[in-house]
Amino acid sequence: MKNNQKSILDYFGVNSQKELLEFMQENPEDKDVLLLKELLIRAENGGDSDE
Repeated sequence: MKNNQKSILDYFGVNSQKELLEFMQENPEDKDVLLLKELLIRAENGGDSDE
């Protein structure tokens, strides 16, 4: 497992991507969940520009 991926899992206190997804679904308004979603969207769109 990649180091940065493990750090994200550790940050959210989960052991797998599946647990992280479940946490995100159970806590959709959590500020850290919202930030992670935004980062994932930006990464998927190829960058972090504020267009």
